[in-house]
Amino acid sequence: MKRLLLLIALVAIFMGAQAQTGTKSLMLKAGYQTDYERFGIGLEGRYNVTDNIRIAPDLLFFFPNNHLTGLDINVNAHYVFNIQDGFSAYPLAGIGVINNRFSFAGESAGSTDFGFNLGAGASYDVTSNSYLNFEFKYTFQDWDCASIMVGYGVKF
Repeated sequence: MKRLLLLIALVAIFMGAQAQTGTKSLMLKAGYQTDYERFGIGLEGRYNVTDNIRIAPDLLFFFPNNHLTGLDINVNAHYVFNIQDGFSAYPLAGIGVINNRFSFAGESAGSTDFGFNLGAGASYDVTSNSYLNFEFKYTFQDWDCASIMVGYGVKF
């Protein structure tokens, strides 16, 4: 099922690639990962493949909680719906590499898992080249988890 959803997302991206856009942005974000109960910060890049489809890779660092630290790398696809001037919403689908490291009393162990992301978000343009963002994402993996992020981005 995960592979089928990933295939559908990739086909949608490549089918829409015939239109042009090329807008890029960079966003600093912060939030909370629910199941691990830890706060995180991250950096996300965005590249508009078409007027409505964009690719959004990100890198997230989750601060230690109960001696468990996280570093996630994700690549998501967004399908953007322009609701009103300056306000847009999007569903997202993508893949992620989820890394966790447990360290306590001189001992440490790490694990890496691959997951599939589903979620949604919204953006509001503050100026012509900056925006605020809110996003909810659920990652399906061996230990499923959700994350809620807010961010501030700059378009260039």
